[in-house]
Amino acid sequence: MKLGGLEIALIVLAIVLIFGVGKLGQVGGALGKSIREFRRERDKKDDSDTALAEVKSERPAAKSTKEKFCPSCGSKISANAKFCMECGAKMGDFS
Repeated sequence: MKLGGLEIALIVLAIVLIFGVGKLGQVGGALGKSIREFRRERDKKDDSDTALAEVKSERPAAKSTKEKFCPSCGSKISANAKFCMECGAKMGDFS
């Protein structure tokens, strides 16, 4: 939908008839302020969405709560452990 000169002139005429010549400046100012505020809020939302996505991507993967036992000493260790806390054995050695 494209607006030509005639359409714009009719819209301006309707606004002048509705609000009067004295209020035209106030209406234009309020419209401009509304557009600026809308853009500012839209930019904030875009920034917060980007920041939220960055925070989510930086979070470490959730550690499993399952436990297993060290094959070297038999101590209970977490499933994500790379070393045994009791004997210091590397868990990759026993997989």
